[in-house]
Amino acid sequence: MAQLYEKAKRVRKMIMDQVLAEGTCPKLAEIARELSLSPDELARILQDLEAGVCVAVQNKAHEGIEYFQEEKLEEPVPAVGEIFYARPFACFKNHYPIWVGGEQKWYGECAVEVCGVSAMFPGREVIVRSVCRQTKEPVELIGRDGALLDYSPKTLRVHLGIPVRYMMDDILGWCDYNSFFSSEEAVEQWRRSHPEIKGITRDPVTTSRFVSIIGKGRLSYDYQFKLPILKVLFQGKRYGFTKPLPGLGWHAFDPFWMPTLHMLKEMRRKGYRNFLGFSLF
Repeated sequence: MAQLYEKAKRVRKMIMDQVLAEGTCPKLAEIARELSLSPDELARILQDLEAGVCVAVQNKAHEGIEYFQEEKLEEPVPAVGEIFYARPFACFKNHYPIWVGGEQKWYGECAVEVCGVSAMFPGREVIVRSVCRQTKEPVELIGRDGALLDYSPKTLRVHLGIPVRYMMDDILGWCDYNSFFSSEEAVEQWRRSHPEIKGITRDPVTTSRFVSIIGKGRLSYDYQFKLPILKVLFQGKRYGFTKPLPGLGWHAFDPFWMPTLHMLKEMRRKGYRNFLGFSLF
């Protein structure tokens, strides 16, 4: 595991400071000018931050999209090379608006991330309003300090569409199918018209716990993702890493989360260095 270096931390801090304060993301030209970075140096830093699951940079596959998760966008998305996600936030208006203290100026990255986005606003009540991808039924979540206090509808499911082993194929596109569905029945209806998507579903509370793992320490200047091995091994069900074995009532690790040799090869092919690590807890 490589350690994020000082310049990368400074870039991430500038991005997150503006996103948290204003709900907007600085453009590359602003970052380069403020931190005295050349375009090539900044591009390399952003690639490293992308490899560390801190940001995602707009690519050709998502250039000029007019719909995001089948919802019409009101404004253009960032240009190629600009920051698309400052995780856990989106750098464009979408159907995951976030309210803090009655003020709305933030947008979430996807249904998964917004389940725990309240951790980014310590001590404050955070409301996210969205829609079911299939039925368009309203969805609402209320959270504080990363934990969900309430959500509706009570049958709400969180769908994750792309297995982790394919995440590096398009690190930006991993969220394209991470959506809310009003019920498991709504998920099944949607799947019948999208048989190519081999996703999984989790309840919102379990998803918020999962986000507490991937987002632990995001407000810190020194944030770097580390997977807590003991939590995954001994509390996997609590965090959504397992699935029930049919007819047995037991849970086993879900292969959806399993990294593979393909993932490592794809990281190397795209020039990503490994900024993902492990911890005991």
